[in-house]
Amino acid sequence: MADRMAPLLKDGSATFEQGLDLARRREFDRAADRFNSASAKLSKEGNLGAANLARAYASLMLLGTHRNDPGALLALSALLRSTLGSTELRPGPRAISAEELAVQLDLGARDLSLVGAAMSGAGQPQVLAQELQTVANEYQRLGSQALFLPELFEQRTVMADSRSPYLMALSYETLGHAVQGSDPLGAAEHFQIARQYWVQAGDEARAHQSALRVGDLSIRARCWFCGREGSGHGIQFTSLPIDIEVTGLKGLEGSPLPSLDASGRNVYACKGCASSLRLLADRMAIARALEVEQRLMAQIQALEHRLRARGA
Repeated sequence: MADRMAPLLKDGSATFEQGLDLARRREFDRAADRFNSASAKLSKEGNLGAANLARAYASLMLLGTHRNDPGALLALSALLRSTLGSTELRPGPRAISAEELAVQLDLGARDLSLVGAAMSGAGQPQVLAQELQTVANEYQRLGSQALFLPELFEQRTVMADSRSPYLMALSYETLGHAVQGSDPLGAAEHFQIARQYWVQAGDEARAHQSALRVGDLSIRARCWFCGREGSGHGIQFTSLPIDIEVTGLKGLEGSPLPSLDASGRNVYACKGCASSLRLLADRMAIARALEVEQRLMAQIQALEHRLRARGA
């Protein structure tokens, strides 16, 4: 009777097949556990090639929750390159060679790291922008090759070259932010190119933001107070409201640049004059607050004096 009983322990190959079945049912965490078990069994059985394949599958399954970790992507890429070469992997409906997947993983890791640096403002902007463009061009060279991780884990088809416009837009935004303080008009050109790439990427909201930035940076004006000329609203000059009737009010003579905005209700002020006016306003506010405090304290003291007099 014991001979007719099914074995309780499966060998490495059977455990590997269990992992594949779980992967195709999208139970990735359970699949990772089965592949790790299969790798250990296959190694003990002396089948090192199959053990390496099972270990690679286990690491791939864990990317379901770690695919935004550049280190995890690079670790799997290194494993694929060192042990599998051109071996084909098929954990889902489509197969991919280990070599092709390693290329995509390397690109994905660099993509994540560079985008993170751009978003946080880390690193040298010129170097960062160049690296973003390099990765964008590498995606472009992959053309219509489908990216494997979105397809496997999200059931979403993403062509490699569709990632390129996003990275190009981000690179030109990085350049624009880096030079807007010293060269607003040059920054406007960078943001204009970024806007075009955002349109290609299908991100209308960010394209609109870039267009607004181009508009602000392209404005040139003359300070109402000192006559200094500047470029870039919010960079080299700002607007200050006027609370008087300004009909017929004109800017400084002899300059083609405006000292008033189109509404006629705001004057342009360079950073120096705007800073001085702000500090003056702060001092006046503090002085006014002290006056109010002193008047209030005097009233409190007078009230206390009257109360004491009544009590006496």
